This record gives sequence, C-alpha cells and structure tokens, in this order.
Amino acid sequence: MAHEPRIVAFLCDGCAYQAADRAGQAKLAYPQSLLTVRVMCTGRVEPAFVLQAFREGADGVLVAGCHPGDCRYVDGNLRAAARHALLARALEQAGIEPARLRIAWASGNEAARFAALVTEMTEALRALGPLDYRARALDEVEEAIRLAPHRLDGIEAPVPAPSATRPKVAFYWNASCGGCEEAVMDLGEGLAGLLQRVDVVLWPVALDHKRADVEALPDGSIDVAFVNGAVRLTEQDAWAQLLRRKARIVVAFGACAHLGGVVGLGNLSERQELLDAAYRAPASVSNPEGPLPGEPVQVGGHDLSLPVLLSRALPLADAVEVDYTLPGCPPSPPLIEDALAKLLGVGPLPPRGAVLAPSASLCETCPRVGSRPEVLEISALRRLATTALDPERCFLAQGLVCLGPGTRQGCQPGCVEAGMPCRGCFGPLDGVRDAGAAMLSAFASLLAGGEPERTRLAEELVDPAGTFWRYSFAAGLLPRRPRPDGKERA
Repeated sequence: MAHEPRIVAFLCDGCAYQAADRAGQAKLAYPQSLLTVRVMCTGRVEPAFVLQAFREGADGVLVAGCHPGDCRYVDGNLRAAARHALLARALEQAGIEPARLRIAWASGNEAARFAALVTEMTEALRALGPLDYRARALDEVEEAIRLAPHRLDGIEAPVPAPSATRPKVAFYWNASCGGCEEAVMDLGEGLAGLLQRVDVVLWPVALDHKRADVEALPDGSIDVAFVNGAVRLTEQDAWAQLLRRKARIVVAFGACAHLGGVVGLGNLSERQELLDAAYRAPASVSNPEGPLPGEPVQVGGHDLSLPVLLSRALPLADAVEVDYTLPGCPPSPPLIEDALAKLLGVGPLPPRGAVLAPSASLCETCPRVGSRPEVLEISALRRLATTALDPERCFLAQGLVCLGPGTRQGCQPGCVEAGMPCRGCFGPLDGVRDAGAAMLSAFASLLAGGEPERTRLAEELVDPAGTFWRYSFAAGLLPRRPRPDGKERA
C-alpha cells in the first residue's frame, strides 16, 4: 500500500480553520490524512511546535491563517511568515525539503482554496516519500553510541555520599576547544586555594594521571567530575562512562558538554563527509592509500588505530547521566567558584539536574538595556564587520543579531560588556526545550514591515542554523542532514 503523507496543520481560528470547516460541510474532496491543530493565531505557532510535529511523525507541516492585513491580532500572521522563512531555510540546511513546511493564507469563505491547498501539498509530499524524522533525530543517539566498542553497559549513577577525607575532583576534556580548561586556570588565586582543599585525581591538561590510575579508584570515590566537551569519539564516550562510574557527581562543564556546542554543528554533515574533508579531500593532504581514523594500519610492524568518529556529536547527557550543568563558552570564573562551593561545601546540594547559572534573561543585566526602545523593530539587518556601532545603544535596535533575550545570565563580564552581541553560549532558560527554535522565534518576531519586507529580511540571514543553533544544534529538535546518496550510515 502506498504511503499516505501525514500533515499536521496549524490553522488560525478566525480564517483557515473556518475554511477547513466549510470545506467539510460542502463535502469538498481532499486527503483526510490531515491532523488539524486549532490556534488563535498563526503568530502563536512557535518553531518548536513545527519541529515537534515532525518529531512525532508528520511528513509535512502546514501553517495557514488570515490573509495579510486581515489578522485580528494586527500582525500575527506576518510574524508567522518571518518565522517560516527562517525556519524553512534552517530545515533545508538540515536536509529537510522546503516543500515539507508550508505557510498559506485562506479566509473563512475560501473552502475550495483550502481543499486545493491540502491536495496540492499531499501530492508533493507523496512524491517526496516518508520523512522518517524520528529515526534521524532520536534513534541516532543510540546509533552513535553503538559504534563505541568500549561502552560500559549497565552503569548506574552512584548515590551521593559525603567524603570522609579531602574531596576528590576530576577534570576531563572531550570534544571542545580547551577554553573550559582555560576558565579553570582563570580562577587565579582561587585555583591555588582550591588545590589546597581538594585532591585532583585527573586533569590531563595539567597533571600526568593515566587511565589506569582512574580505573584503579573505587567506584564512586571521586566526589565531582567536571567533564567538558561534546562526545564525538569512541574514546570520549569510554571516558565519560568511566567517570560516571567513578564519580558521585558528574557536571557537564561548558557549552559543548551542555548542548553540544560549536562541535555539534558537525551534525549538519555525515561522518564520512567529515573524514573525507579532513583526511582525503584537501590538496595539502598526502594520503594515497586513504586510511581513516578508526581503521587499523600497520606501522613499523605494529598494528595501530585511532578512536572511531561517532556518527554524530552528543551532548554529555546523551552519553551518560549528568547531575548538574555549568553552562557557557566557557563558564565564567565566578560561576565556577560558586559551583565548587555548592558541590563541595557542607550545605545541601542543589536539586539534581539543575543548571548552575541564573534562569533569567541576559537582557536584564545588559549594560545597554536602558537604550532598548519600548517597541523594538528591525527594519534592516547589519553586520559587525561593516557597521559603525553606537557603543551604548541596544544591539537589536541597531539591526544586529543578538540572542540575549533568550539566553541565560552568568557570563558577565562577557561579550556584551566587550561590545559584542550575545551569541547564546549560556543556553536557554529553564523549561525551554530547543534553544535555537526559541531564539529564532524571538528574532523573527522583531522584523518589521509587511510580508515581503519581513521575508526579505529573514532571507538576508544566510545561516539560520549556525546563527540560532550555534551552540545547541546537537541538543535541538533539528535532525542532522542525511547522506545525499541515501546510503545507510556506517
């Protein structure tokens, strides 16, 4: 039996929903594999709703509302159009065909228009075939870690218990730039005081502990393990598993461990594409036999191999159970000191799963907050490299992309104090499922003008995935891009 495309349709109550209702009353023929979600306005349809619909099995998503100029909420449909323009391009970057997300207008008396719209979209989706979004976005986590030959199964997080001696602390570095290690060094005199209070049992960047030393420790004997970086290699997964077994408390340290970080943008490409780009394609690489990391090679009579690159980068919490998160690229020294005091002090621990940074918008503490207009609109986009900035005026009011409204506090002094817009490295506030989707929605809602003007402004932002999901792509609802040839992943 041929696959019948499943479409989730978000229909505004005043127009498109009425058109669908009248199409039914008039017994107009159109495909019935349509799940309608009645909303007060298309402006209420968040990008996360669309992504969740795909995640739950939709092959396509339709957002339909009043014609521009007819919205009872003035410009709700125009905000929806701007979000659509940005989200559709982000989805295309992730390999989802533009035809799978559509925005359209239909007034309450345009039943025939609505029926034709659904029929046309269904035919387009039928030609594309099933999306299989769930397998790409969710099952890949299991697929990625199945590549790890040293995975330790059945590990349970040890129950926290007070240490009878000096606390034991571990620091480990996975797939990241090393900035989190620098942040620890930036504690300055605080670091000297820390080293007098604790025993550091692992810190590869500074001390010569070996894996065997950690393996010899009793399970649960490390009080706190700070693990920075995403999990991208089999070796990193094995270390994450080992530290989870040995530590009472595991902290996802920094943006890459928290949300995947910039490393997570590698999920926009297949594993083989990344390896080819690094080891085979560049003209400066001499690799005539083409071996890749993870493949055994013989050198001087010895069998050698390097860790295997996983099929995707994982936030630490996708590899092991994480007790606390210390966000940021990198976390600020005051936050690190505060986290150490809370986790190694004598008082009660924070609630398990807490992000150890204020759940409040960065905008509230921005030194430019007083210059933000009461009604903020963006009529032209500007770039730092080509714009003479007002050093005291709100970045958004000047047409720059700033993610401060959707980013949690804790970086100060950070980018905004240095004259740079926020890039979102501290992640979203509590309760936000997808940081990139929330930030895209907030920014698109600020674009000014009619539908053509807002769509044009949205299209000027050339890299929506890399802009709004810069630090959170690996943890977001967007799936990674499939191979162009459709071959099964290794």
